[in-house]
Amino acid sequence: MKVHQGKFTRRTFCASTAGFAAFGFNRLATAAEPETGKVITQLAKFKLNMEKEAEALQALKDLCAAVEKNEPGVLVYICHRATKKPDELVFFEVYKDQEALTAHSKTPHFAKLRKGFATFFKLPLDVARLDRIAGYTR
Repeated sequence: MKVHQGKFTRRTFCASTAGFAAFGFNRLATAAEPETGKVITQLAKFKLNMEKEAEALQALKDLCAAVEKNEPGVLVYICHRATKKPDELVFFEVYKDQEALTAHSKTPHFAKLRKGFATFFKLPLDVARLDRIAGYTR
């Protein structure tokens, strides 16, 4: 697991050592506590297990649909596949605030994907928080 900006926090330690978090699939693992009410943007990158491609892609589609339907605090949740590297997946995520991110990680649909993560995907998982400099959304 990569450590964000060279910082080793309690969250990075927990993400690298305990249970399923040993796979690094703890979306809170690589960032310091955000300001209350601050929009959170992050990228999550990981590899697809090409032997389970169809199942994995369906699981991701199901997850995205469930997030859209059930999580109003998730403002953007888009899974991409790299054009020249078909095993490379990138999630672009925008959360209304820390509460929305925390709630997301506790949903049944997220737990379902987490349960199959080791079968469908490969390490490393790299989650990076992003600080907006400029731009807009429509």
